[in-house]
Amino acid sequence: MSDKIIDFNELKNKVKDKDIDKFEEYIYSMYYKLAEGKMNMADFSKNIMAYMEENNISQDKLINIQKKFLERYGLDPSMIEQQLNIPGFGSKSSNTNYSTIKKTMGFQEKYKSRISIKSMSEYFIKNEKNDLKIFLENEEVFLISEKNIDLNDTELNEFLCSYKKVIEDKKINIVLCENTKSYEY
Repeated sequence: MSDKIIDFNELKNKVKDKDIDKFEEYIYSMYYKLAEGKMNMADFSKNIMAYMEENNISQDKLINIQKKFLERYGLDPSMIEQQLNIPGFGSKSSNTNYSTIKKTMGFQEKYKSRISIKSMSEYFIKNEKNDLKIFLENEEVFLISEKNIDLNDTELNEFLCSYKKVIEDKKINIVLCENTKSYEY
């Protein structure tokens, strides 16, 4: 009887050339959609999660595929991490970053049926009439302030008119969040 212990996680996360080829093909197809403006970064991230689920790829295996993918093109993953501060690609010194990625992906996996990743723009107005944040997502506009919001504010109305032109004069739905409270948890 052998004393050697088989680590099934290591076997499950082992990357083969066909895994890299398939991932490369998938990444390039999404890259072209990004370049054509048919996809945003939120969609890109969502599609990566779907790719992992469809191909039964764990978070660890995806990290290994990404490392091998970079190596295929002559890039050292640890150098990329140092230059761009991308967590999860380097040596054991990035275990904290890797742990954060695992927690984030685990959270998204747990709540995936009711959580969605969205791309929003944020703008601030601070003048004598208002002190507010504005979040923009397509036709949805969220006005958020700890005080009452003065809708007669010229700067606010100019901004909303400009944004409406950007989205080709479609009707916008404005959500007012006045007298908001915040607290640390």
